Amino acid sequence: MSFYQDLPQFHHEAQRAFESCSTKRSGFNDFGGNEYQPALEVLAKSLDAADDLNPLTAQIMRANIIDVLQSRLSSQYFLAENPSCLDAEIVRPIFIIGMPRSGTTALHRLLVADDYNQGLEYWLGVRPQPRSDKTDWSSTLDFQQCDQKLKLMQQAAPQLKDIHDMAADQADECRLLLMQSFMNVTFQSTAWVGDYEQWLLGADFTAAYQRYKMNLQLISNGDSRRWVLKDPSHLWAPEALLATFPDACIVQMHRDPCELIPSVASLVYTTRQMVEPDIDKHRIGRRELAQWSGLLENLTAFRRSQLALPVYDVSMQQLQQEPATVIKSIYRHFAIDDERPNLENDIAKMLVDFKQDQQHSISGHRYTAEEFGLTNEEIEQAFAQYQ
Repeated sequence: MSFYQDLPQFHHEAQRAFESCSTKRSGFNDFGGNEYQPALEVLAKSLDAADDLNPLTAQIMRANIIDVLQSRLSSQYFLAENPSCLDAEIVRPIFIIGMPRSGTTALHRLLVADDYNQGLEYWLGVRPQPRSDKTDWSSTLDFQQCDQKLKLMQQAAPQLKDIHDMAADQADECRLLLMQSFMNVTFQSTAWVGDYEQWLLGADFTAAYQRYKMNLQLISNGDSRRWVLKDPSHLWAPEALLATFPDACIVQMHRDPCELIPSVASLVYTTRQMVEPDIDKHRIGRRELAQWSGLLENLTAFRRSQLALPVYDVSMQQLQQEPATVIKSIYRHFAIDDERPNLENDIAKMLVDFKQDQQHSISGHRYTAEEFGLTNEEIEQAFAQYQ
């Protein structure tokens, strides 16, 4: 029997079929509200309407949708079992925003290495639950399954390790929580879903961020350390982010778009090539350029209209050359741990593996604008307002 044999097809009433399949697999039946349903319906219809969706991509998208619903069912079970977790306060979280490939991952992992901070481990983003002692993770079924899935993916595309290294026990992108509301760029990075892309640009993310916050409260399990979170998808809804976390400390990462866009296109191409060997690289280049230039233009306009926003700007070049200075500048800007003893020693500890990791990522990932049908002139023109 094929692993995908019992997965529902895409159709106008796909929501019920996907929900039924996910409850059957997980053993849970409480989805915790229905704010996700409009987005799931748009996504399913967009996939149904796609005339260039190959069979394997369709199977993977069905599996992804069911996995996200299982994630939601799982976290809702733990929320019901631990209602007091919603009393936990999330105070002055740090959000690292910016386009993919702009240094957000490097800064995120640097700050999460600070013992005063906490991040979202990949496996807990996939299956949210109260964070247990790390020594117990290897014997937890959810961790084991997540770890196995990541290893299989890396075996299928070894070059992913050079582009964006992932591990089940390592802090990663909080898109994993936003996916529970089916409002995230991940879906459109996996398949051509133009209708969904357009819908997402005008969607109201308020309920999605409320759900996101509940999952953070659940996962922290009484840990009051400062959250450090990062994901490019926050560019879609800065208003909803700030409405949910009004005391957020926001760090925006920057990189030359002429370097960044080919890097993003390379990442998307690498992941999609696993199931679409003949995928059009030029189409990917055009889509990524249009998407990210538009989002950054909107964010720039939003920042100009909200001059009091708590945002600190960091360039990727500065982070690579002076990581210790960047950390101290961020903490100073937001008055974080002003009276903290041994800050210099703590920063030195955070930096132990940083330069080696940076050199590895720089030397291992190669790409050009031309291979994605782009020129530097086109990219500069698209980002004219950002420049």
